[in-house]
Parts: sequence; C-alpha cells; structure tokens
Amino acid sequence: MKKTKLFVAALAAAFAFTAAPVFDTYVADADGVMGKTGTVGFSFSCPAFAQGNGVDYQLGLHYIPLQTRTEHVVESDDKGDLLRSRWTGVRVTGPVPFEPNINKALDAYTFNESKQSDASRRKLLGDARRDRSERMKYGAPSFPAFENFGDVYVRRADSLVVSLLEFNYSYMGGAHGMFGFAGKTFDTYTGREMQLTDVFTSQTAMTDAIKQQLMFDYPDASFRENNGASMRDMVDQMAKDGQLLWTMDPRGVTFYFNPYILGSYAEGVFTTTLLYSERPDIFKHDQYTEAITWRGPHAYCMEIPGYLPVRLSDSPRGDRLSVLNDEEELLIDYCGEQLRDKFNAKKIRTTFVSNQFDEREQRFLYVDYEKTNGQHALRVYALGNEPVFVGEYAMTRFISDQVGDNGEDWHVMTNPQAFYMTAMPGSGYTPWTRLTCRVGENGAPEVYEVEGAKG
Repeated sequence: MKKTKLFVAALAAAFAFTAAPVFDTYVADADGVMGKTGTVGFSFSCPAFAQGNGVDYQLGLHYIPLQTRTEHVVESDDKGDLLRSRWTGVRVTGPVPFEPNINKALDAYTFNESKQSDASRRKLLGDARRDRSERMKYGAPSFPAFENFGDVYVRRADSLVVSLLEFNYSYMGGAHGMFGFAGKTFDTYTGREMQLTDVFTSQTAMTDAIKQQLMFDYPDASFRENNGASMRDMVDQMAKDGQLLWTMDPRGVTFYFNPYILGSYAEGVFTTTLLYSERPDIFKHDQYTEAITWRGPHAYCMEIPGYLPVRLSDSPRGDRLSVLNDEEELLIDYCGEQLRDKFNAKKIRTTFVSNQFDEREQRFLYVDYEKTNGQHALRVYALGNEPVFVGEYAMTRFISDQVGDNGEDWHVMTNPQAFYMTAMPGSGYTPWTRLTCRVGENGAPEVYEVEGAKG
C-alpha cells in the first residue's frame, strides 16, 4: 500500500511567516552586545552607500529582509523509498514601504516554484515506479530512490536589486545525478525580472569580457584548447539565444556554466565574475550621477554554496573564496590560503560578509551547521591575510520547523548591521528566541535586540 510521508502544502500554509515588526530608525546602543539582554532598536532601512567613479550615490540604498522556506517530500511504498524531493521558496519578511512590488514578485516566484516542483514530483514518481519495476524484472538486488532537489541562495537583496542563485540536482538512475545553477534577478522597485540588456552597454562588450575572464580564471581548463575556441563559440551562442545564466552580486555580475557546457562533468561548474570596479565601461551608468546604475552597497552579505568559487575583488593577489565540506571537515580556501576545521560539517549554510569599519573593509564567513544532537550553531571565520577561526556561537539563522519534520525556515543575512538569528541552548537567551544582531568588528555576532524583552 502506497504511503506518502508528506504532500507539498498549499502556498498559503507553506509561507505562513510571522511578519517582522516595523522598526524606527535611530542610533543603536553599542552596549547591546553578545551576552547582554538590553533591548535597543534598529532599522532594516539603515542607509548604505555605493560608489561609482569615485563618488557616493544612492544615499537611500537599504537592505531587504528575507526568509527562505524549504519543503522536503519523500514518496514511498511498502518496498521502500521511491522519490526524495525538495524545493525552496523565498519571501520578504520585513517592512519595505517603498518597494511593495518586490513582495509580489517573490510571492509569485515562490508560487511558481511550488507548482513546478509538484509537477516534477508527480512525473518523477511515475518514472521511479517504472524504473524499479524494470529492475525487479531483471533481478536487480536494489533500487536507488530517485532524487530531485532545489535550493536558493540569496546573492544580493537591497533597494535596487534582489538576485537569487538557484541550485538544482536530480538523480533518475544511472551512474550519477545531474546538477546545475541558474539565476533570477529582480528590479526591487518594479518587481520586474531583469535582463542582461538592463545591465550591460552591449552584448559584444559583455561576451568579450566573459571570454577574457574565463581564460584568466581557469588556466588549466580543458576549454583552453585552441585558444578557447569552443568556449568562445559557446558563450557567443548562449548570449545570442538568451541562455546565459547569471546573478547580480553587490560588486559585479557572475555567470555560471554548468557541467558539459564548457567542459566535462568532472570539471564541474565554471563561474566568472565581471566586477564593476574592473570594467566600468561595459556597465550602464546613470545619466545624472554618472555612477554605475546597479552597483551595490559596500557593506553586504552574500550566501555562497559549497564547491562554487567566488571572486571578491580585482586585487592583484586574486581575492577568491571557496568553501568545501564533508561530514567531518570544513575547508576554507581564501586567496590561496587554506583553513581546515574539524566538526560535523555535513549540513552547512554559508554566508560571506563584507563589512565596513572606519572605511576599512573587513571580511568574514558565517557558517550555520547542525550538530550531531540536532541543535544548530554558528561558526565564524575572519578573512584577512588568511582565514582564521573566530569562534562558535549558540545561535543560528535556522528559525524553526513550522510544518512538521519536513520543512525548514531560515533567516537570510542581507545587512551586516541588522539581521535576525535564533537563540540556541547555551546562548544566555531563552532558546528559540529571535535575536537581532550586527556583525562586530572581530566578526562575532553582537545582539541588538531580544524578542519580547522589555526596556
């Protein structure tokens, strides 16, 4: 008899988030730090500054508070699991009085993800049944369950742009599954999905820059044969067909080339970032301020998936970051320097933080993970000349399981000076209380406000 462990909930139920309260904007008390329970206020509309051509602009630029929701679905019968699937949506959770259309855009995005996931699940379930029946007919000793997983990483969320990096993995029998990335970028004010023509001055300038940067980024890649002829043809063709996959990051635009597009499956995903500071002429500029139109804030947070390198700046030393993990170890590779950290690193969510102190950029890595006892914790690393472990904290971006054992809600860090965390046992706060934090100068999360506290 067929048993369904979970059916995807209706959209309204799946995203029954508690809206964040509206905060007034005023200066926060610097004494409200980690371990103290005093309540101080902050605003999710803290001003930030982006620069173009050496001048400040967009004085009203602010951050958009987001949450993600992941639904897990397992289909099985009396013979075992047939299909394991997962989909992720995203929505605004705080006040955005000046950009109401981004609410509508992300709600529509999540609704479409739910529908597409449900349709894929039903099709793959039928395929899995037929595949297992064929395997049993020919005496196969086991049946590996089909898999279809989706996730979302927020690359940028401010009053100009909300950009999402989508990850998808599927296994439908065979030697291995297939995975890849795609992007969705929205104009925050209008809610419209953006196109590359909104960002670059010309397609030719853009593709020439992509090809040049790929050749620089990957000196040992197979696509370099014949001076990269096959890669150059593929980039041109994908641009012509509107098939380039991209996200807009705070400091540039990143392009993603999935397995088999430019190289073998073993070579994985190729990525390359065109930085605003490095190639200002290829990006569109505001006609009044002459600043690059879509350039993001100096201080920002950016979620990064494992095994996908990030290009951070045009520094001569090559500012690059990648995070690799297995069940027992996290490996941080930053500008050629490596740090190996031993802990239960099987389930992690990683956020890169670029913060500003006295006009100095400081970089950190926030890594949420699940312990063997099921509790969540946060590990923080400083990224200076080399990666250095700062400490572990009994708090997490994980919110709660609001729909049974198969759903997860997560706060997204978008603003280094104002973000939500959840208190864990041992934090000094009531477990599962929402904490409002900022990134301290040493990288540690400092508490601004405790949910429900008085004073």
